[in-house]
Amino acid sequence: MQTTKHQILELLKRTGSATIEEAAGSLTIASMTARQHLLGLERDGLVQSEKVKRANGRPHYLFYLTSKGDEMFPRRFDVLAAILLDEVGALRADDIDGLDGDQKRSLLIQRAADRLALRYRFPVDGRSLEERIQALTDVLHAIGGFAEWLRTDDGYEIRDYNCVFASLTSQSDGCPGHLRLITQLLQWPARHEVVVEGRVHCCRYIVSPQPGEAEEGLLLNA
Repeated sequence: MQTTKHQILELLKRTGSATIEEAAGSLTIASMTARQHLLGLERDGLVQSEKVKRANGRPHYLFYLTSKGDEMFPRRFDVLAAILLDEVGALRADDIDGLDGDQKRSLLIQRAADRLALRYRFPVDGRSLEERIQALTDVLHAIGGFAEWLRTDDGYEIRDYNCVFASLTSQSDGCPGHLRLITQLLQWPARHEVVVEGRVHCCRYIVSPQPGEAEEGLLLNA
């Protein structure tokens, strides 16, 4: 069972920042309890606060993760590094002949995603799309992500707030390695978006129960 302090850290990871009242409301705890935990986390150097003026009333404080607090959500770079080293060792001269630096990097990331998909593959036969998404979220946690899923009016949304692949690609419009891994594990197409909302920066994947032809093409090309 998670401690209240860890639940607060997760809340800040998910939302970017929160006031004492917002933390108390999200976790269904007393404001005094939330305040005590946030101040304790601040003393430990895991969160930081800043004063925000309001139009009326006393100023309030926004709390957010420090770099030390963000390290409480470690990415499994050890897993990915081992796989990348294996792929580098397996490369043949003709595999990279004529490729520039970015293309070589992209090739390695794709191959790493394929190998991760083989390692963490789960059975999809007989499983509903929602059950697959639940299993996928567990895999993303296992490789160091901080992922959540939810139902939407159009299907499902998966958010990974700690994407392992994000730091490996310079592309601001997507994460091909992560998308490749997700579509292979789901055996279902998905659409990727980068979300930047204040201090929140995450990868969002949209999964439709009835994908269009373009999205089906993404799966076929994965």
